[in-house]
Amino acid sequence: MIKKIITVFTIITLISQLGIFAQGYEISINIKNLKDSTIYLGHHYGNRFLLDDTVKLDKTGEGTFKKPKSLGGGLYFLLFPQGQYFDFLIDKDQYFSVTSDTTDFIRTVKFKDSFQNEKFLKYQNYLTNSYTEVTRLKEYQKSLITNMDSLMLVEQQIQVIQNKIYLEKEEIVKEYPDSIMSVLIKAGLPIIPPPAPRDTSGTLIDSLYEYHYVKEHFFDNYDFSDERMTKSSMLNNKVLEYLTRVIAPFPDTVLHEVDFIIEKSKANVEVYKFIVNTLFSHYSRSKIISDENVFVHISENYLINGMAPWVSEEFKTKLSNDIALRKPNLIGEKAPDFSMQSINGKTINLREIQNNFVILYFFNEDCNICEQVSPELMNFYRIIKDRGVEIIGINTGEDKEKWKIYVEDKHLNWINVWDPKNKSGYRELYNIAGTPLLFLLDEDQKIVAKRISVEQLMGFFNTL
Repeated sequence: MIKKIITVFTIITLISQLGIFAQGYEISINIKNLKDSTIYLGHHYGNRFLLDDTVKLDKTGEGTFKKPKSLGGGLYFLLFPQGQYFDFLIDKDQYFSVTSDTTDFIRTVKFKDSFQNEKFLKYQNYLTNSYTEVTRLKEYQKSLITNMDSLMLVEQQIQVIQNKIYLEKEEIVKEYPDSIMSVLIKAGLPIIPPPAPRDTSGTLIDSLYEYHYVKEHFFDNYDFSDERMTKSSMLNNKVLEYLTRVIAPFPDTVLHEVDFIIEKSKANVEVYKFIVNTLFSHYSRSKIISDENVFVHISENYLINGMAPWVSEEFKTKLSNDIALRKPNLIGEKAPDFSMQSINGKTINLREIQNNFVILYFFNEDCNICEQVSPELMNFYRIIKDRGVEIIGINTGEDKEKWKIYVEDKHLNWINVWDPKNKSGYRELYNIAGTPLLFLLDEDQKIVAKRISVEQLMGFFNTL
């Protein structure tokens, strides 16, 4: 009986030492020539770098990152005092050691007791050497422009190397299918369409077959249920590539595809959070005016309405107020109606202005930039007004005499109106935070463009 107890105890001890039941992480670091320095452990999160732990190396350059809670799998990095860093993998094996040298952190890095990192490092070195050779061959090609036979021979050599790289990636993915290493490598594999279908006469059935195939299978190599994908830049970059380079850049199309991607991400709570945050961040910073429609859509349908439990009530309130200012004047929406007084005291109603295009020009007589824009716009108006274009100049100031002098001095003979007490609510309806501000409306008074320059207006009409 005692012998059995000892045997069981020995097995449990051995299993524990092997790390099978190990919890948390313990990553030992030894950096040659780096003593008494603080280094950081962190992970990629899309295109951001988030820190997880810090350790101060002793006088021999040794230290250990150690905590009782395991790290989520993904692509991590070690960050050194001068800003240098190198990437490595975290997966199930979180008890290992890393050594390197300040002479070259990346080239001298070595791993022990981490099979994935050892394999991944070998793979990265293979890629580096292969791509270096491809670069050399492409440079050599430049000297062979007139020698077609040699040019073709070098091209074949390049193709052989690229084929070997592809096969190496496929082999790793096949051999270690569940590893984070394979997840990341698979994500980088290209989508290769099979031969295009043809009819009985040999004619292509779909001239855009390759595009349609790639679009349909664009995310085949991405598992949206695997939250390890959030700890890298791969998923972030793939999603944004799809939305900005693959699909047609029309607001309705983008909205549909955004919903499609978010729906896919619901396979995992963390992936869903990552995708919603990524898209919100991207469209909140986009310089493309029509992307504001997408920003409003994401805000209303995923953040404000309770579909994002990680968002605070304070943030939702601020966002709701922001959306309330943006929503009435989105691209494609009918411009908010208003009634204002002209210089002569006549009431002017926007809906009564019937033209092919209407330009709304919000300005202020004390605005320095308006000093340049007003005469530019007036010159443009003289050229374009016979094409069924009207301009409504809306003064945002409160001094009628200064307004009259401004209009007369600059010969602004378009429709001039104002609403000094904001009775029409135009400041909120058009989100007037400053001047000058230009809106372009079509014949149905739908907003075609906004917050544009006179030069951009000219470009638009030159394309008609």
